[in-house]
Amino acid sequence: MILRNKQSALRRPFAVLDLGSSKVTCLIGETDGKNKVQLLGQGMHASAGMRHGEVSNLEQLSTVIGKTVHAAERDAGTSIQSMSVVIPGGMPVSRLGKQSLTLSDKTVRRRDMQRLMARENDADTPDTHQAMHLQTLQYDLDEVRGIADPRGMRGSSLSVDYTIVSGARTSLANFREALILNHLDVDRFIHAGYAAGLACLGEEERDLGGTVIDMGGGTTSISIFMHGKLIYVDTVPVGGHRVTTDIARILSLPVADAERIKAIDGSVMPTELSGTPPASLSEVMRNGNSDNIVMPTQGDTIEIDGKSIERNLLSAIIRPRIEEIIELLTSRIQTAHMHHAAGNRLLLTGGASQLTGLADLYAHSTQKTVVLGKPQGVDGLLDENSGPEFAAAIGGLMHVSRLEENDPTDRQTRTLSYGPFERIGAWLRDNL
Repeated sequence: MILRNKQSALRRPFAVLDLGSSKVTCLIGETDGKNKVQLLGQGMHASAGMRHGEVSNLEQLSTVIGKTVHAAERDAGTSIQSMSVVIPGGMPVSRLGKQSLTLSDKTVRRRDMQRLMARENDADTPDTHQAMHLQTLQYDLDEVRGIADPRGMRGSSLSVDYTIVSGARTSLANFREALILNHLDVDRFIHAGYAAGLACLGEEERDLGGTVIDMGGGTTSISIFMHGKLIYVDTVPVGGHRVTTDIARILSLPVADAERIKAIDGSVMPTELSGTPPASLSEVMRNGNSDNIVMPTQGDTIEIDGKSIERNLLSAIIRPRIEEIIELLTSRIQTAHMHHAAGNRLLLTGGASQLTGLADLYAHSTQKTVVLGKPQGVDGLLDENSGPEFAAAIGGLMHVSRLEENDPTDRQTRTLSYGPFERIGAWLRDNL
């Protein structure tokens, strides 16, 4: 009960910033005393300075962050000095680990759990990467396994199984710099795949095991949960924007028009009843048995005298890129030996997941059950800001709301400074 009160006492307004390649979203929330998240304010802006989940122009990204955070602060009627940052990129590396220690007084205390996490070994983490997210899976106390919270229990040896996600130091440093330019601090980094899974999977689904695919504009992330905990995440640098540019290049259209055509008329499935797409674009153009799409001329809006193409041509442009993303994700899962853990049911979310026929194609390609998911768990969201494209931001807000004061699992998620004196200060703050 003391821990619960201590957790509730920490629930002043907190902010989450989702840095996507298509849009940047800032959410400010607080808990209502019943461990439910109440949204206080939100801001959103078209992304700039981001490409495939990485910083491509620091000044542009910093400007967008400033506008987005200011809009959220104005909406919430409060000011924010630091925030948690949700990122799909950063070249994430996910791995499972285990650490053990001998108890000094035979009783497990919070400081023992903190010491255990402080002994985390970076031997399997690349030197170019930095730990950004850690998820404890279970504790073992002597011969007793599968303990969720060992505090107060008695034993001799304590060990923990955990998942650790690390990001490229260069990437995290540049994300941090974009916030510093706006006089904002980074509390922690959160992987977008994990956040989307937290928002779209119910507690029972995460406990039984679930896999979430978060398809954004510049990246596609995957997260796998088992027994309620994260066991694997990864990101491929291909997303819905690549489909848009394919349409723009092949049909000689402005990107904005290509995006509109994709959203309104785009589908990964052809219109023939056979369900088999044509072998090539030239074959599509020779066929005359599909619907026509009225296309805009260069720089103009859709008009009656605009040129028209067949609907199957659009499908033939879109489908190969989607198949490439599916193949990349499948390969990553197999390489990580997570194909059995992924299970037979996948949940699709993210802005690009709304493409017509995507779930059916994914199910056909992987021989799994594929469903579309929407985020849940936060009160106060407007209908237009609660769709799949906001899953990562909403999940990040939920993650922060559940952290306890001096949470041992949150220690490694903080953005550690590079200087020796800053590292010593961080260690003293965490351990004394």
